[in-house]
Amino acid sequence: MGARHQPIVILGAGVAGLAASIDTQAPVYEAADRIGGVAAADHVDGFAFDRGIHVLQSWDERVLGMLADAAVPLRTHKRRAYIYSHGVYTPYPFQVNTAGLPLGLRARCLRDYLLRDRNLEPQNYEQWMYKHIGRGFAETFLIPYSEKFWTVHPRDMTFEWTNNRVPHPSAWQVLRGALWSKRTAVGSNATFLYPEGPGGYDGFVDAVAHRAGPVQLGQRATHVDTARRRVCFNDGHDLGYDTLISSIPLPDLIGICTEVPPEVEAAAARLRANSIMVVNIGVQRADLGPYHWVHFPESDVCFFRISYPANFSDDVCPPGCASISAEVSFSASRPLPREGLVDRVIADLVRVGALRADDRIVATHTHEIRYAYCIYDKHRREAVRIIRDWLKRVDIEPTGRYGLWCYFWSHEAMLAGRRAGARAVGALQSPT
Repeated sequence: MGARHQPIVILGAGVAGLAASIDTQAPVYEAADRIGGVAAADHVDGFAFDRGIHVLQSWDERVLGMLADAAVPLRTHKRRAYIYSHGVYTPYPFQVNTAGLPLGLRARCLRDYLLRDRNLEPQNYEQWMYKHIGRGFAETFLIPYSEKFWTVHPRDMTFEWTNNRVPHPSAWQVLRGALWSKRTAVGSNATFLYPEGPGGYDGFVDAVAHRAGPVQLGQRATHVDTARRRVCFNDGHDLGYDTLISSIPLPDLIGICTEVPPEVEAAAARLRANSIMVVNIGVQRADLGPYHWVHFPESDVCFFRISYPANFSDDVCPPGCASISAEVSFSASRPLPREGLVDRVIADLVRVGALRADDRIVATHTHEIRYAYCIYDKHRREAVRIIRDWLKRVDIEPTGRYGLWCYFWSHEAMLAGRRAGARAVGALQSPT
């Protein structure tokens, strides 16, 4: 088996790795026993639970055409997202829906928004908030929520990722929202698509896999010989390649490569990400409320966000049941107290009114996402550049959310995989 060779080999069968195989038809090697990575859904006692919130917020014909080709039915949703703050459910985005908040807090948010320094040259994400939404909105919602979500303070982050991730309302929308509550279609996912059927977001994953090449499950890359261009797997076999496309997290990739320069190892050590524990609750009650998801900025609630799977699809819960997925963020700088976590989540769900004390819980499940969101701190950009420059020299093409170490939505990860596949094919066709 040591003599085996493939022109292109792909590591990781998340949507980026699968997409890289669409044009190359190269084999994909996945460490887990199923495809999809963080975009997969977990199936427990008749419930389908996505691994965190996944929605399709792209109208790109390349994406929609792929779904149509795989005959994946889609439902269009108008976002029903809320923020729970000061004991009130406020429609998202917060800055255009403050009418239900205490008058003094509302006045402060509006005053600080109107008097904010528009000429400020922000040096970090916290200052970016002050410039764009003012101190009141920042300190009431976005700073505590960001610190809870990312597990680092916004002053320690850059703002290069915020372009279409944080809504940018107009002054009129902010003023109107302070006078009367109105759901405003602000932000990139005000309208989104979601697969129909019992599989949850697996429908999107299956659509990408529909056109991909062969996938080998249970095959963890344990060693990449960058000099000989060979990758070894956990079952002992190895495989030669001309180009290796990798969608696995950059720190893990560098950790299994040979002959890594010290500066590249140091760069990989500087990369940071948060982790998320998804706590899934199945309930014997059909209607838990109208929401798609709710954000929780305040520290006395253990989760930063919950979602309601049955409001995305009618087919992801058994008859007469509904479910809630709660997300709890953690990292090395903010460890997760694991003991009793499910009970704490249920207690907080009751306290915020998402569950009733007499609700019958019929299923519980947890899933840990070790790398959830790549943290955009001051070291990230240069560290990624150093790593990518070296990977290019040894014919490794990183791709996807974790290979490129960036904040991608699922369709962006898929398109990045397609681009990586095209580059790999182009490299093979180039004259030596």
